Amino acid sequence: MRGIVVSSGDFSPAGHIVRYCASMKTASVRICLLLSTLSVGVAAQTCAPPVDLKTETDPARIQQQAIALLPCLGHPDFQLRDDIAFEQLSAWARGGKLEAATLQRMRTDLVAVLDAKPDGAGVHQPFAVLTLAEVARADRLKPFMTTEQRGELVVHAARFLSSVRDYRGFTPGEGWRHGVAHGADLALQLGMNEALSAAQRQQLLDAVSSQVLADHGHAYRFGEGQRLARAALQLQLRLQPDEAAVQAWLDRLLQPLKAAKAWDETALIDLHNLREFLWPLLAGVLDVTDAAQRERLLVPLQKTLRRLP
Repeated sequence: MRGIVVSSGDFSPAGHIVRYCASMKTASVRICLLLSTLSVGVAAQTCAPPVDLKTETDPARIQQQAIALLPCLGHPDFQLRDDIAFEQLSAWARGGKLEAATLQRMRTDLVAVLDAKPDGAGVHQPFAVLTLAEVARADRLKPFMTTEQRGELVVHAARFLSSVRDYRGFTPGEGWRHGVAHGADLALQLGMNEALSAAQRQQLLDAVSSQVLADHGHAYRFGEGQRLARAALQLQLRLQPDEAAVQAWLDRLLQPLKAAKAWDETALIDLHNLREFLWPLLAGVLDVTDAAQRERLLVPLQKTLRRLP
């Protein structure tokens, strides 16, 4: 895995601020970064050119580099966007290398991406959401968000996932977009957080459910159903519905097929997408260790699968 530093040739305002912070004593770096949040947020609109750095152990520099990498999540170069920026941010987040102040800055900047108009290439928002899933995971394991901030992220996650209409997955030469799968990953990480209310989990489940059949015209082929199923399972396990409620949920997913008057292309695509969701869901349910929870989900799920052509 390649590490990233801010290039000495980066003369953007953001680059000047990061270098200034880096020149300070370690104890002052965090204060400097916090005070510069607004100015860097406005100025750092371009991706800082990376250089090869295999290992970075200095905590202060890792915080600086993480913030400098955020604009790269919208870069048209898929290797820079995915293989370098996201992979490095994910590795630092999962390795516990990012401080609460850095994660908060990431949350703020990435939510702003979701509030803004999508970029022309359609890559920035999906990768902002995928990175927010890492932020949400870090908060789940070691809370740093306030209740209000977490609730705001739930609203943004549900809104983004339910509104995805760009169903491109992987495009040769352009890389991944994968908005549905990335949105499902954010719903998963948020939904597993014990701090969420039942209403918030239901909001996320509704968003996940809204994409099971996509737009009734797009056939999933990049594992979207599996990612949606994984999120749905974790949400249902924490909502703890009874068999009747699970059956009602599955019946709603099946309704468009029941209402179809003929096996036209739309009905066949819906059937394909439903299978792409239900079979991974079944595999996940079979792995549930709590027997009571497993049976509450398994019985209606098996009944629904038997009803499919």
